[in-house]
Order: sequence, then structure tokens, then C-alpha cells
Amino acid sequence: MQVKKYLILLIFLSCSTSVSEKNIDTVAEASIVESNTILTEILESYQNFSNSPQNSLDTIWNYAHPDNKEITGPKENFRNMLLSEPYNSILDLKEYSFTKTVETEDNEHYEIKILASNNSYFEVTWVFQLDKCPENPINDCWLTIAVTAPSYFESGV
Repeated sequence: MQVKKYLILLIFLSCSTSVSEKNIDTVAEASIVESNTILTEILESYQNFSNSPQNSLDTIWNYAHPDNKEITGPKENFRNMLLSEPYNSILDLKEYSFTKTVETEDNEHYEIKILASNNSYFEVTWVFQLDKCPENPINDCWLTIAVTAPSYFESGV
């Protein structure tokens, strides 16, 4: 009789453990921050670059995919790239709007229209890839894998 109770208890515990693991997986999946939220944070860093250059640089760099960091880094080189043409044209931008143009399970592209501080209009394509978060490799997050050079266009944000 004692063995039977023990077996029932083991079965109960094993079932409840697997349910808990499923709940943990569901919570982890739900906790991935949307790419458009990250893009907004990055663009606001560009918008406020002169007010807080180091914080802006840190935000933009922290959301870069490791492959992107390898190409554009180390961080000081990345900073110099942002401060040089053509990328400096979008520092301290006045306004922006964006539209998601591609969406797959692990890749998203955005078309961004920018009104620059000199009142010129630029367009940029921003590409995110879902990957392990550098700060917390247990979680996935959207990281910048590529950004096209700003290209001029006539008007409208």
C-alpha cells in the first residue's frame, strides 16, 4: 500500500513538473520585447544624441547583433562610424516613422523615414535578427544585424 502511494506521488510530481516547465517556456516566449519597441528606443537615442552621446551610443551598441559588432566594432570604431558620413546625417533627427516590411520567425525589416536636423529627408532600412540576448543568453531578443546607409528622398515622414 505504501509503495502505491509513493508511485502516485511520483506520477503527480512528474506531471506537475512538466506543466511548470511548459509554463516557464510560455512566459519566456512572451517576454521577448517587440522589435518595434526596440527600434523606437534606438531611434530616440539617435534623436537625443547630442543631449546624451554616451547613453545614446550605449543603447545603439547594446542592441547590435554580435555579427554586426564584429564588423563595426570595437565600440570606439562604432562611435566613429556614427559620427561620420553618411550615418551622422541622422544624428539628432527631428522626426521619424517606420513600417515593418519583412517579418519571419527570426528576422524583421523596417523601412524608416527620417526628418534630419538639417530638414532633409532620409530613408533607412533596419534589419533585426532574433538571437540570444548578450546580457542574458537564456532569453532571445531582437538585435540589429544590418542598417543601410541613409539615402535622401524628397519629402514626408
